[in-house]
Amino acid sequence: MRKRELLCALLFCNALISQNLLDTSTWTIGSGSVTGFSQHGRTAENSRAYGKDRLGNNVILWKATPDATSGADGGWNSAYYSVDSNKPYRFSVWIKKTTSTSGTTYFGFDESSDKIRGLNGTSHDNPYFWSGDLPRLGRWYLLVGFVHESSYTSRASQGAIYDGVTGKIVKSIMDYKMESSAVSLRHRSHLSYDTNASNQQYFYAPRMELLSGSEPTIQDLLGVHPGSKVTFTYDVAGNQTHVLYCSDQSCTTSSKSAGKQKEVLKEAPLEMIGNVEIYPNPTKGAFVLRWENEAEDFVSRVTLTHIANGNQINLSFKANLKSIEVDMTSFMEGVYIVELHLKNGKRLAKKIVKI
Repeated sequence: MRKRELLCALLFCNALISQNLLDTSTWTIGSGSVTGFSQHGRTAENSRAYGKDRLGNNVILWKATPDATSGADGGWNSAYYSVDSNKPYRFSVWIKKTTSTSGTTYFGFDESSDKIRGLNGTSHDNPYFWSGDLPRLGRWYLLVGFVHESSYTSRASQGAIYDGVTGKIVKSIMDYKMESSAVSLRHRSHLSYDTNASNQQYFYAPRMELLSGSEPTIQDLLGVHPGSKVTFTYDVAGNQTHVLYCSDQSCTTSSKSAGKQKEVLKEAPLEMIGNVEIYPNPTKGAFVLRWENEAEDFVSRVTLTHIANGNQINLSFKANLKSIEVDMTSFMEGVYIVELHLKNGKRLAKKIVKI
């Protein structure tokens, strides 16, 4: 990296740290509360360990692990921080839920004297920007909420939930404003009422910051920039193994050590990304292939190929749909590769086994 690029990177990193009122340097490996973050639920339901963030970086994640009792199941209430009721503040956090949709995810804040109102003027003593189920399990989402100055008059909320893969808004959420006598705010992010002990909810990079014009943009927080590309990783059987962002020439090809499976990296424009699912797998009869974006946006054709003999057929699909169903009842047994041929010349591949 050139000196100028390194300097810019360091300056941006410092800006991220200095703008954030929350000090996540206290997040150490372990369980329970830490300085600045009081656990929500029992100590056993709150732990921190190294894991991968949305970009594949190794970070400390806060993990909520519920027990079978309905109640508080992980997350935190931050310490209160002094604020100016004449200025706006932004809250954010990355969250991923796994296994099932049991329980409810909460993202909110609080004022020490309950001096909070909705944009319509209604008083709120337990404000949450949003609560519910994230759109997909096993996927990172950036949640962003706004607490406006007391003189704010608009009733239009700016808060939203952003998809960590596409960078697009998937849900609008509620904004609030402070009363003129408000003096302090805190950050809250929870998992509650989850009775599935196999579930886990992960959090990282919580932020609470004054909107002064020098704060990082939403695109900065997302890490999605005009020159970014999304890279798919496939194993030799055609199964998609990873989806990651890359903004330089390192996203070309990759292989594991000699004697192990090769992985091939294929690039697709950001706007063409969609989580591809195939089920049931294996199947004795029909299977469904489903993706997120409408076919006419990015798919030119879909093929099914028998690995053993190489026979390939084109599968019909409707441009305005996001899935196809294929009946394999009369097909010979074996392993097949289903490929979505994209309009940019790349392919997305999935393996299906006929038994």
